[in-house]
Amino acid sequence: MAKRCLIVTYYFPPTGGGGVQRNLKLIKYLSRQDWKFSVVTSAGRAANIASDETLQADIPKNVEIIPVSFLNNGKNKFLSTLKSTFLIRFISSFLFIPDRHKKWVQVAKKSIIETLAQKNYDLVLISSPPYSLAQMAAELTEELSIPVVLDMRDPWTTNPYKIYPTSWHKKQDQKCEQKSIKKIKYGISAYQSLVNFYSTSIAGFDKNNWRTIPNGFDEEDFKNIIPQNLESNKFHIAFSGTFYSHLNNPKFLFQAIAGLGKEEREKIRFHHIGSSAQNLKKIAARHGLQNNLVEWGYQNHKKCLEILSGMDAFCFILDSTNKNADKTIGGKVYEYLRLGKPILALVPHSGEAADCVNKTESGIVIDPSDTQRVLKTLQTWITSPPKIRTDRKILGFYRERLAEQYASFFDEIFNKF
Repeated sequence: MAKRCLIVTYYFPPTGGGGVQRNLKLIKYLSRQDWKFSVVTSAGRAANIASDETLQADIPKNVEIIPVSFLNNGKNKFLSTLKSTFLIRFISSFLFIPDRHKKWVQVAKKSIIETLAQKNYDLVLISSPPYSLAQMAAELTEELSIPVVLDMRDPWTTNPYKIYPTSWHKKQDQKCEQKSIKKIKYGISAYQSLVNFYSTSIAGFDKNNWRTIPNGFDEEDFKNIIPQNLESNKFHIAFSGTFYSHLNNPKFLFQAIAGLGKEEREKIRFHHIGSSAQNLKKIAARHGLQNNLVEWGYQNHKKCLEILSGMDAFCFILDSTNKNADKTIGGKVYEYLRLGKPILALVPHSGEAADCVNKTESGIVIDPSDTQRVLKTLQTWITSPPKIRTDRKILGFYRERLAEQYASFFDEIFNKF
């Protein structure tokens, strides 16, 4: 008999970006195992995030989409007019705890209750961030007669991307997190470090009721991918995603490239696919690298994979001076793994990202400020990039296998509930 799951997620196609794919791929693959899904999500495209219509092809036809609208006014309306993602995040962190989506979540909760009254569901899966959805998951855990599972795509107060304007704001957010997670009975995290953090910081936290299920890649996304034609006789290295000034500033990488000999420097092309809170052209110009930078802007998922598949190497950056930089990876890294090109991981030597690269033997981990080692690595890779073994340990990141882990955990919950 089919099992019915109500998924609650703010981000879902046509909204693009890596954050939507965890739920999208779960639905895609569990629908093939006789699961039925309804999705409560924001109406239309989420503000300030580009759309990607191509992702909608992965939504099975029998999935019910329940859009929830919230009329922006006052502070939220003002934020929606801003173009700078950094300003939006900074002002939001100052005005709203835990985030600016609290009002939407209140409206969504009413829609969830109405939906559950109309149809029978076996389970509710709530995806966070936004972290106000984790607060709602805590409330629904106490209010509903069916299991509620919180799926943490990112850490909460230990998220290195999160901005706190004052120590008071951080303390208030930590209180929100502690209060909510204490009430959550069943949870999933994309990162083992988050489960470890809760185990040591929250009294009564039962890690046996939590699972770590990482992000991954969908093998079917790589069918019929035609690699992007790129300038020949050059070494092409790419970063896919968003550049933030406080966590993954590429200045040290640019310093390393600038330190190469003239002939070596002329051979290298650094590609950025995505958006940036920084002016990369200015940073490149500061180092005399105007001709080395290629900016693609935001691309839909398929086009992004085509561009990446034409590269010689990949790069990602996490500032090692940020004490929480070891607690995240970034969704695009899993697609780097699948494409089988060497990864230049400019990240802390220990933590989630370093472990992922090292355990899969997919590249090299270097502290981002160690420009001399980055320079020497690039010198070697320009003439002879390392060959990545095809028998690496990446099978555990197939989205189909990850969906099976969800299903297995759900079955365990049904047996306990």
